[in-house]
Amino acid sequence: MKNISTKYTYIFSFFLLLGITSCDDALDVDLPSNQLSSETVYASDPTAEAAVNGIYQSMVTDFFYNRVHSLLGQTADELVPRTGIANLYSSNEIPETDGTINTNWGELYKTIYNANNVIEGVSKSTSLSAVKSKQWIAEAKFLRAYSYFYLTNLWGNVPLVLTTNVDVSALLPQSSQETVYAQILLDLTDASKDLPTDYKNYDQERIRATKWAAEALLARVNLYLGRWSEAAAHATTVINQTATYKIITDLGDDNSPFIADNDEAILQIPYFNVSYTYEGSSVFTTGGTFLLRKGNSLFETGDARKTNWTVDIRDRLGVFLGIAPYKYQNGFGDSPVERSTVLRLAELYLIRAEARVRSNDITGAQQDINVIRNRALLDNTSLTDTNQLLDLIALERQREFFAENGHRWLDLKRTGKLDETLSVLSDKIWKSTDNLYPIPEPAIRSNPFLTQNSGY
Repeated sequence: MKNISTKYTYIFSFFLLLGITSCDDALDVDLPSNQLSSETVYASDPTAEAAVNGIYQSMVTDFFYNRVHSLLGQTADELVPRTGIANLYSSNEIPETDGTINTNWGELYKTIYNANNVIEGVSKSTSLSAVKSKQWIAEAKFLRAYSYFYLTNLWGNVPLVLTTNVDVSALLPQSSQETVYAQILLDLTDASKDLPTDYKNYDQERIRATKWAAEALLARVNLYLGRWSEAAAHATTVINQTATYKIITDLGDDNSPFIADNDEAILQIPYFNVSYTYEGSSVFTTGGTFLLRKGNSLFETGDARKTNWTVDIRDRLGVFLGIAPYKYQNGFGDSPVERSTVLRLAELYLIRAEARVRSNDITGAQQDINVIRNRALLDNTSLTDTNQLLDLIALERQREFFAENGHRWLDLKRTGKLDETLSVLSDKIWKSTDNLYPIPEPAIRSNPFLTQNSGY
């Protein structure tokens, strides 16, 4: 794969020796005595660049390319195991001792630690390029904000770690969601000012954060906070970059928003030394590990997303079991090359559509909805009622983002519809307190200032 991952393979290997991407505990990280000091790492541009790339490297983990899709999809009303046998996640019976939840918590905090390391190291250095230093800090702040977005949405009040000092971070109490969101907004606003506006420094590969990635996440965060005009404004900023971003049309195997560096991709996670995605090779395969709970009924007749992004699943006797997500089709050795897609343009249209409805811009909302419906080969909407349009947007989000980055779980949470949607499903043992995941037992045990979420 000709990309920055190949270009920096040697420097990534060097960087991993520094110990910055490893930690024994989510909030307890020490630099082994035989590894290079932070002063050495941030003494030159090449090693500082490697440190920044190391943050992205730390995102090539099970949470970011697997569980953010599959686990969140199961706790919502989206995915069910192909076997038909409910598990801890599809039944919403997750114990605080669950190892998977602990791993997810740790992987997010590991990325935050790496981001904090870059922010501190670059800020203190007196020997780095001033222009590059601003960009590196901006990238680190963006990735820190992205990680905290998931932490606070999945666990609620969480420790807000803004340092690599273990003496400070190990015993931090939880911060309120309001405080965490304030930090997310601050980081993204800062990042937007200093991030590049194109991908030319990365061989035109969309694997590092740009200004438009920060603006896209700002649009999402403001939508979640109910700041409609701000959400619409940030979404419009990205949508207007028509020379860089376009909605993929004529969906097909070699024309999808998950192919590397396609026109719709805003940010993708690069894989290293492989030419396939974990999603396509192990999570969403033709074998169908997970089925879409609503099956064919989720889609209108002729919806190109069903045709191109799902696969029929049958048992050994040929009996139809349902349809499975198949957005990522890049298995071992397949082509074209895909990448785990973090942000893409379609979300900005649906963010702006919702913000416009809530601001009583019905015509503008219809136009945005129709961009997404037309790409799916569906007719324009003629709805004008506010509640009906909001329901349609929610449905289009479900159709567009199924099995993708936990959108369905997060949408049900932010709109207050978890209880009414999940309490009626017979295979779920639903309690209102299940809207948050349990804080992992190891974290509670190691930090007496953490309080377990209600219901666990």
